[in-house]
Amino acid sequence: MDTDYLTPMAYDCIRLADDATDVLKSEIGAACSQYRGEDAYLAGILADVKEIEEDPEDYLDWWNLLEQTDITEFKKKIRVLREHIEKTIDTPIAERGEPEFKL
Repeated sequence: MDTDYLTPMAYDCIRLADDATDVLKSEIGAACSQYRGEDAYLAGILADVKEIEEDPEDYLDWWNLLEQTDITEFKKKIRVLREHIEKTIDTPIAERGEPEFKL
């Protein structure tokens, strides 16, 4: 699947990831190619984001971002991202908006 086929609500996950760090935006965007559909993609990135949320310092340290990141703000942005992913999953796909391109 390509990010062009995501509904606007699902695509907002990538925008919210960018608010946290551009590395996470790249990871979440690239992850789309690993899934056949939007719901599977959302479930996959939710698991990844929950893992980051459990140990944000480890994630930032892995990417050499720990020293330059306000950890309190990063945690807030990760929580907002997780909540948006969960809200998107709970929203019927027909109500998430029309994707830029159709499959």
